[in-house]
Amino acid sequence: MPSLDIRFLKSCPGPEYLPSDRLPEICFAGRSNVGKSSLLNRISGDHSVARTSSRPGCTQFLNLYSVSGSYYIVDLPGYGYARAPHKNRTEWTGWIASYLMDRVPLRGVVLLIDARHPCLPNDMEMVSFLKERGRPYIIALTKSDKLKRGKLASSVVKAQNMGPVIPVSSITGFGIPELKKWMFQAVD
Repeated sequence: MPSLDIRFLKSCPGPEYLPSDRLPEICFAGRSNVGKSSLLNRISGDHSVARTSSRPGCTQFLNLYSVSGSYYIVDLPGYGYARAPHKNRTEWTGWIASYLMDRVPLRGVVLLIDARHPCLPNDMEMVSFLKERGRPYIIALTKSDKLKRGKLASSVVKAQNMGPVIPVSSITGFGIPELKKWMFQAVD
């Protein structure tokens, strides 16, 4: 599957600043520093469409991207540890909850989970939240390239207890075609 034409549009300080044109949306959610921006760069084929950092908590707004003008990707701030004031982290939690509960154009959630640490409590809470709201989601096990085959298989089995899983790597491109296919089907 070819790279997607993904373009950054704007950073939104809350869901109320997102477009009202009703184009379908896919959101990227996950812990701080799980690799949301790196994954966006990989699926776009443009390694600079999303800013990356090794410092947790750099995504502090709802970052909006256009995909070929036909749907949006919304990159949510990370949950969990972030080097940001408590007030900001509390605000992000409210934005994430509001977006996931109320956003009508939302068609699916790509929940990024570090393959080295599957089933952490706040990831499991997010899965419960998505299930309660009936939101379609896929678990993208990021950083899969950092594990040997046996360890990765074990992580996949653990993560499958939370939902459907695609192991991915922003470095090698492993799993990216399957993830793109899921996203396409979610917005179709």
